[in-house]
Amino acid sequence: MSAGPGSGGAAGRRLSRGASGLRHLRWAREVLATLEAHVEHNPALDDADREALRGEARALAAAVQALSGAVKPYRDFLERTRVRYRGRVRVAEHLVRGSGAGGADEAARARLEEALAELAAIEETQRRPLRAELSAEIDRLREAMARMDARLAERLSGELVESLYPPLTDGASRVADDGDPDDDATASPR
Repeated sequence: MSAGPGSGGAAGRRLSRGASGLRHLRWAREVLATLEAHVEHNPALDDADREALRGEARALAAAVQALSGAVKPYRDFLERTRVRYRGRVRVAEHLVRGSGAGGADEAARARLEEALAELAAIEETQRRPLRAELSAEIDRLREAMARMDARLAERLSGELVESLYPPLTDGASRVADDGDPDDDATASPR
């Protein structure tokens, strides 16, 4: 693990900005769950501190919801729309490879050019705007969490802020978790 206890505090448990939207979503949900657990289970908090944490949890929940609203259409595009176009490119490449010993025939090359052009077009018209919205939401989430950290460190302690953040894998690319191997948002800490 790259960011266990004592390895740089909350700043050391910051997910890499290059991590996917899905991984940011998992990371932020982990922080939100820990905020809520402090409210419910930390006997060291007084009522005012508990209420302050509730307010932070509400604000973070809104940022998580906004990120989720950007992750879903982007993932749907990648996993439903884009794969169909990529499949067409692979079929066209197959037809070019198999079209005679003398080289690809014109029809096969034309199919490949058409498939590549269509893939490029959806990348520009669909993926780019979805990715831009996702990137903006990731930035908003990270900024909101940094402001939350500062408020909580001032009101409570840096140690409490550090406790909010889950350990990350080497490279800070995802949450460290021995959970489900089908969960792309996490990885084993080993």
